[in-house]
Parts: sequence; C-alpha cells; structure tokens
Amino acid sequence: MKTRVLFLITILIFSFPALTYKNGAPSGKTGSPKSNSNTCYNSYCHNGPSASTQTISVSSNIPSDGYIPNTDYTFTITSKSNGASDAKMGFESSIESLGQHQGSLTQVSGSTQIKSSSFVTHTSTSNTPSSGEKSWDFIWNSGLAPDSVVLYTAGIFGNGNNAPNGDVLLLETKVLRKSGLTLNEDDTNYFLAYPNPAKNWIQVSNSKANSNGFIYVSDLSGKVVLQSDWVSNDQNGKLMDVSELSNGIYSFNLILENGENFHLKLKVLR
Repeated sequence: MKTRVLFLITILIFSFPALTYKNGAPSGKTGSPKSNSNTCYNSYCHNGPSASTQTISVSSNIPSDGYIPNTDYTFTITSKSNGASDAKMGFESSIESLGQHQGSLTQVSGSTQIKSSSFVTHTSTSNTPSSGEKSWDFIWNSGLAPDSVVLYTAGIFGNGNNAPNGDVLLLETKVLRKSGLTLNEDDTNYFLAYPNPAKNWIQVSNSKANSNGFIYVSDLSGKVVLQSDWVSNDQNGKLMDVSELSNGIYSFNLILENGENFHLKLKVLR
C-alpha cells in the first residue's frame, strides 16, 4: 500500500506543470523586468532546441503616430511554425515601463485570459494551431501610460509529447510610443550617436542620462531588434555592436528608471 501511494504522488508532481500550462502560462513568464526575466523555459516545464523556422509577431491598431491616453487598443499575437511540427502553441505578454505594468489588460473570450491582472496568456481551448499557425487577441487600455512602453511576449511551441523537452521558446519585444512625440531639441542636444550612418559599431552618449535603464533599438514597425542595459556611467559613451542590423533606419529609445525618455534616429548603411 505504501508503494502505491508514493507512486501516485510522483505521477501528480510530474504531471502538474504540463496541466497548468495547457490552461495558460502562470503569471510572470514573459521574460520582462516585472517577470524578473523568468519564462516557461526551464527543466520542469518547457525546454528544447533553438527555433528553426518558428516565428512570433505582434500587431495592433495603434496608429503610426502613437497611442493616446485612456484608449482601448486591440493586439494580436501570431505564432507560426513555418513547416516545423508543433502540436501546441501558447504565449504570455505584458506591457511595462519604468519598472511597472502600464495601462490595463482585458481578455478576449475564447482566445485569452488575464493572470494576476497584468499578464495575458492563452486559454485551455486556444493552444492548438491550425495549418501551423495560431493567433490570440487581447485589449490594452493605455490609461496614463508614459511616453514609451514596452510590450514583452514569450511564445512557446510545444511538440505535444507531454514531457518538458523538445519545445521551442521565442521572445519578442516591441516599443510603443505615445502620440505626438517627436525628436525634440533636448533629444538632439543630449542623445548623440557617432558615426551616423553607422556600419558595424556605434557610440551613443547622453549627458543627461545619469540613471540606470534600458536602451531599445527598434525598426520602423516598432519591433525591437536590439536591446541593452544602460548604466549611469554610459552617459559619457556606450559602444554598441550594430553589425547584425540590416541597412535601414532605426529608432533608439532610452528609457530610464527615473522616468526620463530619450529618442534618436539612426541609419545603418554599408
């Protein structure tokens, strides 16, 4: 009798993570600062190889000139296997800035659910792809969000073997900006980049940015293609590798812990 009881307990322990994640990821798994960089990618839930063909993308109805306060916007997260054999797909997103969640999230029935009021994830009925693709919708109210916020998304591509191996994780970040923001005189006077256009390396400096934060480099669609920590000593000059960026125009968004935001346009040309 004792052997049987121990055996049942073991089965329950190892089954719990899989059952939990079928019903949506636990809160705090987007890889964001408010998630303490945690995701569902670990030894007891999901782990496996790097992505081969899988992709994840984010779209919304926020106008090209940015969001306005206290307004609802619809976001769509789309995962695609692009030929890989992924039996299950899931995601979790959060919108953050200045070390806090920003705005408010609302689920879309049958597609998403809200966890701990500030994370949005899939449901138990929305984790099966069709023709190698799955999309989820949710609503974000901008509230009194600051000049810039960051959307963090973690996507899981599961092979359906009911074991924590063979799965793929993809992370996606996107900078969203408030309407009416342009490169002002303060930005161009204090936030400097050299050389511009750049080839492989660029040095950025900002004599006013004497606080810790993050620097996000995004393409014209707002997708973050490069990010780095910013520490107070970087105000005198920070060397960044841009050799992996394709030719084009990019936006450098510096978001500091003290609430300040700086923006700079950069061209990569080889």
